[in-house]
This record gives sequence, structure tokens and C-alpha cells, in this order.
Amino acid sequence: MTEREYHRDPDAQSATRKDVYVERQVDTTDTPPEDAARDIYRERTSGPAGEQVVRSEHVSVPSNTARRAADVARAKQIIYFLFGVIEVLLAMRFILLALGASQASGFVRLVYGLSRPFVLPFQGIFGEPALDGAVLEWASLVGIVVYALVAYGLARLIELIYAPAPRTG
Repeated sequence: MTEREYHRDPDAQSATRKDVYVERQVDTTDTPPEDAARDIYRERTSGPAGEQVVRSEHVSVPSNTARRAADVARAKQIIYFLFGVIEVLLAMRFILLALGASQASGFVRLVYGLSRPFVLPFQGIFGEPALDGAVLEWASLVGIVVYALVAYGLARLIELIYAPAPRTG
């Protein structure tokens, strides 16, 4: 399907005619999305030498389905990023505690302070064996696993609710 809009150049001389039109073509690739389109903008001039294309521009317009799939992918990336930050904090907390890092260090206090709210729900599930200042904090490991599962579950839920349905052939 091709739609054309013509715009005549009012300043053009009578010997030379300038037509500007936008041609919209439906994409005809092997498996085109139902509403994907390609915009082709062409300026043509007609004169004694014949018709010439002065400028041609092709613009791909993604389908609504492709835009929606991109939005779902972006939401999943955000979820994985946020939960990834939480998991990195918990992993750093576990390593610092396991190595017996000094709480006199500002960095260690920062990591402990930022990760504390995320590890609180899991404290008390298992005992925490300690040896010369080094603590094996199972709550951090449980938190890493639980937050990874929650992130995966949220991402799948968003995908199931908002992702476009697959095309049936």
C-alpha cells in the first residue's frame, strides 16, 4: 500500500515543477509485523531534462508490537539491574564478614549499612559461626538466592502480563 501527499512549490518557475511527497509503504519482509511500515520521503523535480529525484530518505517505523516488546525488555533490564545491585551488596557483605574486615573502615561500614535492610528478613534462620572475628553469615547467602528468585519472578510476571502475544501462523 502506498500513500502519497503532494506539496507543490509555489515559488517554482513554470518550466520547472517541484513535487514533494511522502510515500508510506508496508514492510514486506519475510515475516513482517502486522503494522510495521517504512516511510520514504522523496523530493522530485520535473523540467526540460525530465524527472529527477533530488532527495530520498528512508525511515523505518517500528510496529506497535515491536515497541511494546522493547518496553517489556527495558522493564526487565531495570528489574535485573536493581536486584543485581542488592545482590552485589549482599555478596560484598558476606565476603567482608567472612574475611573479618574491620568495622573501623568507612567503606566496610557503608557496605554493612546499605546491605543491612536487605539481610534483616533472613537473619536468625541459621546460626552464624564465628572464628577470630570472621563470621560466616548465612543470612547474606540466603538473601542472594531469594532476591535472585524474586527478580526472575518479577521479570517473568511483567513479560507474561505486558509482552505481546506471539503471532500464530
